[in-house]
Amino acid sequence: MSENIINVTKQNFDETVMESTIPVMLVFWAIKYPSCQRLLLTIDTLAERYRGKIQFGMIDVDSQIELTSQLGIGGLPCVLVLYNGRLYKNIGGELPLNHYREIIEQLLAEPEIKKEIKKKKKKKTFFRKDE
Repeated sequence: MSENIINVTKQNFDETVMESTIPVMLVFWAIKYPSCQRLLLTIDTLAERYRGKIQFGMIDVDSQIELTSQLGIGGLPCVLVLYNGRLYKNIGGELPLNHYREIIEQLLAEPEIKKEIKKKKKKKTFFRKDE
């Protein structure tokens, strides 16, 4: 799993998801399902491309049974996209990479979200390695 993806648990859920100032894409998965494993490759690609704009998190349903139940997750894989603790999109099943990109681009085009991301970019340090 990429360093751009957080392992979300019941213990860090509020901090990682509910208090995030940027949108969060949560992937509910289990190692025993091949479709979940394929989806992880897609999420890795997205996490690299949208680093700093979207927080990506994985929830292993086998180890986070209580959290998964509280969130009402049924079938796997399942992807939830949230912003400010509110559900933006519920995506059931494994979909092509371009489908996830379209959802992310629509989300990032929302005026409120564009404004938040722009604020974060203005906070530059004197020395930046990426410039």
